[in-house]
This record gives sequence, structure tokens and C-alpha cells, in this order.
Amino acid sequence: MTDAFTPLIVGGPAPSDARPDVDLLQGLNGPQREAVTYRGQALLIVAGAGSGKTSVLTRRIASLLRTREAYPSQILAITFTNKAAGEMRERVHQLIGQKADGMWISTFHSACVRILRREAEQFGFTKAFTIYDSGDSRALIKRLVKEHEGDSFGLTPAGTQSRISKLKNELADAESYARSANMSDPAERVFVEIFSSYQRELQRANAFDFDDLIAQTVYLFRAFPQVADVYRKRFRHILVDEYQDTNHAQYALIHELTRPVGSDAEPFSSGGMMIFEAEPSGEQAASLTVVGDSDQSIYAFRGADIRNISEFERDYPGAKVVLLEQNYRSTQNILSAANAVISNNFDRKDKKLWTDVGAGDPIIGFTGYSQHDEAQFVADEIEALHKNGVDYSGVAVFYRTNSQSRALEEIFIRSAVPYKIMGGTKFYERAEIKDALAYLVAVANPADGMAVRRILNRPRAAVSATSPRPPSPATPPSTASPSATPSPTRRSSAWAPSCRRPSTSSTRCSPRPRPSCSRHPESSLPPRRSPRASRCC
Repeated sequence: MTDAFTPLIVGGPAPSDARPDVDLLQGLNGPQREAVTYRGQALLIVAGAGSGKTSVLTRRIASLLRTREAYPSQILAITFTNKAAGEMRERVHQLIGQKADGMWISTFHSACVRILRREAEQFGFTKAFTIYDSGDSRALIKRLVKEHEGDSFGLTPAGTQSRISKLKNELADAESYARSANMSDPAERVFVEIFSSYQRELQRANAFDFDDLIAQTVYLFRAFPQVADVYRKRFRHILVDEYQDTNHAQYALIHELTRPVGSDAEPFSSGGMMIFEAEPSGEQAASLTVVGDSDQSIYAFRGADIRNISEFERDYPGAKVVLLEQNYRSTQNILSAANAVISNNFDRKDKKLWTDVGAGDPIIGFTGYSQHDEAQFVADEIEALHKNGVDYSGVAVFYRTNSQSRALEEIFIRSAVPYKIMGGTKFYERAEIKDALAYLVAVANPADGMAVRRILNRPRAAVSATSPRPPSPATPPSTASPSATPSPTRRSSAWAPSCRRPSTSSTRCSPRPRPSCSRHPESSLPPRRSPRASRCC
């Protein structure tokens, strides 16, 4: 296994006075090399589509370790998806070997979960807290909307959930929002009540929803500066991918982690005996490297704020900006068309994507009268490619929303074009998986009422709010012999009424021992009856 600080020998022995990371710089263009080797407090890498940003990020991490400027535990690399985090972790592992295991390479939410697991007891939670996914949150909000009669004011579970999520991503809780809300509006007042009840239910269940993971970590750092300093001292190099897609809560988290150690420390008590005042340590803030492109910011509907990247130089004075404009994925015709479209945007870093792979085929545009016309055009193009030797598995069709797949499926079936719809229900969102997890959650976190509610009838046990309580064991009447009393079982009863039909009077039938079946005298189970027969067996 390659040691983290032993340079890889590529293409022959390296000179004795060469950089220890010289092999990491091979194959990079000028701007990419500059992005890997720059050392400063803040670096903005404006990476166009297909410009090799992942390669730059992973080699920058390997370079920091190879030059002994950081330990693996001092590096925090954040991406937006688990898939991207896994790819980055694998690439870094290929470059530096097992030293990559000590780094935090994860999504925003995964990093915050690790922090909260350690520090949740600081503000009233336990380390065994539950994380509600969107389905769990929707179920809880649906119940609260019904309890508060929110549907009478036009509040739906989906709309309420979306609104609460947006407020949390802006770091607004129920209390702060109530101070600015128009409480004279009945619908607004009911929403505030639902929001407050939702937070109380989460607190009671020792649970966070998905949006809480980042917001509560920010609150933790702001409320407990000494806790924030622990992580500021640990993470000396922070790298963030897809920075143009960050929302306000994610921006605030990065801002808290990159503040100087002790910069916001306040007097705090230790053991209730003495008051200590934390003094600034004089240690520099962690270096921050962000990679993004304002031209690719398309998630404003999910709370992404393009100002986080367009105003990066104002937030971090003296920041270095590196433009990655060479594209390795597309032809020049595609890049020229993309440049012509995006150049009309305002508040962007001006850049021109280019490639050295040639002009490529011209772009073909088609306008149909309906979605079925568009789908038929796509099917015809696929058939033409297939006749020219392209396998069906080598063709991909992209559409904007899931609803657009219906027309494509109908036309593909008519045209006998084989296809496969990618996506579907995620593994952890399947009902049987959520049921199994609910049992584990109920054991680990008994305060989680949502998990208990889910497993009450999984597997189905006919449990409901109106189900009668199980009868307590009754003492046999004195007329029966104790030796004749069989052991109670689920399907047997030791006592049966002496008459088959209840009388019209209010007097109950006196119980007597059930006679045994003549064919099965050894059985304690009640005898079988034919639907119409009145005799045993």
C-alpha cells in the first residue's frame, strides 16, 4: 500500500529537489495546477462543466498530505450527494492509500450527524436520537394539521412541510418566525401553532428531521462557542464542492467552521464553581476551498442562494479565484451554444468554455406540436442510431420531470424500442425496510412515538385505538373441579355457556365446563363445527 507521504514514481525517478507531489501535477493544465498548489486562506475554483473539478479537488487533498501541510484528520471535504462523496473518497484512496481513512469526506448532512451524535446532549437530546426522513415528517405534519384543523384554512400536509423546510433552511425556528408573522391572519396563526407543535413533537421524540441536522449544528456552534472551537481546531482545511447550490444554513455552517479559534468565545462556567473567559488563541482560521459555477446554479427552488458564490470575494477578502475553462467532455459546437445561452445571465463570473477535441456534430433542434410528437421524434432518432450499429443500451434519454416519461413509454412500446426507467422507490423508503428500521428505532430510542405507531400493526395484529383490552384471567366458578381446568391457550376456552343462544331475559347463562369431543377426547381445543351441523365434529 502506498504511504501518504511517499511520492508515486510515474515515468521514471523524480529529481531529488523535486516537489514531493510532482507526480500529482502531471497531466494537469495551467489553471488546474494552480488550483492544486495554491496555499492561502480562501480559494474559489470556478469550474465549468466537464473541466475536471473532481480531479483538482482530490489532488489538492493529496498534495496537502504529501507535502506534510496537514494530517488526514485535519481535512474536511464536503459534497452534496453520497455518490459524489464515495467517488471522491475512492479517488483520494487511490492517490494516498489508507491515510484517506482518517479524513471526513461526506455530505453536509452526514458531517452534521457525526457532530450531533457527539454533542446532542449539550442541548437536551441524547446520542440515540432518531432522524426523520421526508415520509416520517409528512406523517407527523399530517396528524398535526388534522388536530389543529388546518385544512379549514387551506393548509395541506405537503404545503406545510415545504414551508417549514424552507424556514429551517433559512435558520428560522417557530419562535423567531412567530415574532414576524401576521398573527391577525387566522391561517398564519394556525400555521405557527402547527410549526410549534411540530418542533415540540420532535423534541419529545428525541428526533431531528432532515433540515434540523444542519440548522441544529449551527445553533450548537453559536450557543456553545467552546464546542465550536473544538471543531475549528480540528479542521484546518475545508473543501466544499458544488458551492453554488448551498443554502443559507449550509453557508452559515461553513462560516462558523472557518472563523478564527476563540473569536466568538464568551465567559462560561465550569462545574458551577468558577468563571473562565476563553481568550483568542491567535490561531489562524481554517483555509477554505470552494468549487462551483454560478452558471450551473439550478436549485433555487430548493433554497440554494447563488449569492454565496457570486459574493465569495466579499465574504473572504483577498480570496484567490481560479477559472477552469477547458472542457474535456463535450465538443465545441455544444460549448459555443452553451456559452451563447448563459452569457445573458447577470451577476456571474465571465468565462468561455473551450475544448481541443474539435467542433463535433451540429446541434439539432426539434419542435413538436405535442409531447407525443416529441416522443416519436426521439424514438425515430434511436432507431436510426440502432441501424447504424449503436446498441440500445448506449442511448440515454433525459427528461425534466417524471410526468414526461409517460409519453415516451407509450411511443417506445408502439415502436418496439426496448427501454428501462431509471429510478423508482429508494431502498430505505420501501415499506418493509421502514418497518424493520422502526423496530430498531423503537428499541434504541423508546421516546420516538412515530416508530411505535408504525410497528403497532406490522405485521398486522388488529391493534387500533378502539380495540378492547385483553381480558384478565378469571377465577373458575366453585362448581367446577380444579383438576378439570385446562391451561388457557389462545384458541381454547375453559368455560362455555350452558345454552347455545342467549335468552331474552337479562340473566346470563351459567357457565359450565365444555364437553370434550367424542372423536378427540385428548384435545383441549374446541371441537370443529360444520357451518350447519349442531353436533360435534
